[in-house]
Amino acid sequence: MNQLAKQIREHARQREARLSIARRFSHGTPLDIDRGASLPVAMADLGPADPRPYALSPDPCGRCGTRGTLGCKHQKPFTETRSS
Repeated sequence: MNQLAKQIREHARQREARLSIARRFSHGTPLDIDRGASLPVAMADLGPADPRPYALSPDPCGRCGTRGTLGCKHQKPFTETRSS
């Protein structure tokens, strides 16, 4: 067997080992094993051209569950306006 085939086979074996470990600890949740962590990233306010409404509170979005302070594709980030 040539070296490339051995490398492919070894990579597949390592991937299966990672998958089995992840499945043991996932408790039925979807996994992003090959892409790394999927942490939410803040979606900034894009200005007047942004059609999304502002989040009314820092509570999670009702559609996707992203924190209101981060913003998501459904709403702009929540900001506390202080009146002086």
